[in-house]
Amino acid sequence: MTARATLIFDFDSTLVDFETLEALADIALVDAPGAAETRAQIEALTDQAMAGELEFGEALRRRLALLPLTRAHVTALALTASDHLTASVRRNLNFFQQNKGKVIIISGGFREVIAPVAEELGVSPDRILCNDLVYDADDRVIGVDDANPLSHANGKPAAIHALNLSGRVVMIGDGWNDAEVKIAGAADAFYAFTEVVRRAPVVQVADAEAASLDEVLHAEGLVGRWSFPRSRMKMLLLENIHPAAVERLEEAGYSVETVKGALDEDDLIAAIKGVHVLGIRSKTTVSRRVLEEADRLMAVAAFCIGTNQIDLDAASDHGVAVFNAPYSNTRSVVELAIGLMIVLMRDVADKSAAMHVGKWNKSATGSKELRGKTLGIVGYGAIGSQLSVLAENLGMRVLFYDLSERLALGNARRMRSLDALLGESDVVTLHVEGRKD
Repeated sequence: MTARATLIFDFDSTLVDFETLEALADIALVDAPGAAETRAQIEALTDQAMAGELEFGEALRRRLALLPLTRAHVTALALTASDHLTASVRRNLNFFQQNKGKVIIISGGFREVIAPVAEELGVSPDRILCNDLVYDADDRVIGVDDANPLSHANGKPAAIHALNLSGRVVMIGDGWNDAEVKIAGAADAFYAFTEVVRRAPVVQVADAEAASLDEVLHAEGLVGRWSFPRSRMKMLLLENIHPAAVERLEEAGYSVETVKGALDEDDLIAAIKGVHVLGIRSKTTVSRRVLEEADRLMAVAAFCIGTNQIDLDAASDHGVAVFNAPYSNTRSVVELAIGLMIVLMRDVADKSAAMHVGKWNKSATGSKELRGKTLGIVGYGAIGSQLSVLAENLGMRVLFYDLSERLALGNARRMRSLDALLGESDVVTLHVEGRKD
């Protein structure tokens, strides 16, 4: 059995979703004159260092010089640091707990901030390599321990070489000083971690880009929260699927592409290459030809009630799951049906048309109440049965006809044939799918 690799994690923008010095600036510069300008300078220095444009030790000291840091500021950040675990790190907490002997944290950041996060992950203090702040007698930060190699250029490769690790060593991080670990030969592989920030120069020299920890674990053959990285799963959503659904899927880590309208067969075939999940509504037809051309399709999500626009037999033949939302708009349809019944029974349409040409017809001739009338419902599913209940509450007598055995609600009565229902009904509503069978 192949020995498990040692995984070495950067801290800032990898295990957590912030950069330590920028987060400290937010705390230390509250109400300070020129805070925005100072914050911008710190961000610029961070970006330069992480892109390899500025030596790390110089960037570290220049940023510290810009901040009036105290021990209280550092403690304040440390208290909330564990709340800022990167999303994919948080969902893989079990991995850290089960592999604590194979995880190392290395950072140019500071021990006081890293320690509580390491404790949350189950990483022991002796497996943390980082900088130590130096304070004066008044607890003001006056620098870092200059004897620590991590406070200088190429500090990470030097610190890792000093560990004399055996077996495969894997570096995961977002910055240039993480890439230097692989370049210097201190790691066998380097993953450019881009869940928080993507730095092009770092990605270019990496063995692979990882948009989440799930991707790293999958590539290394390790068991994480998901058996397959969500960020590698592509979803294509057509017909103006609600933005809330798109937001939820993106937050869950999926790669989501949206198209405002429906696609015809040829356009859908062109667009479905590499797609794992297709989301549609009622206007897009998913034919056998489309399914035959879908090279990675796992599921079709119908954001509607019916599935007659999908070739279900072909989907089954190709192992594609199909699911719909049969109750998503039941109440809306029922309320609309009742409203339309009132409009028709009260002759609202004709009187409204007359009003719009300047004729006010005050006559009640032809207008009838729903109370006491008989409603015939064809199709006693989710919509038909709910309409049955509301119609009874309005004083209507309810009959229904359905090809399937359905339990009558309230005082509704099932009719043996469609003709029998039509023979007794004052109003008929139709609630059936578009399937030909």
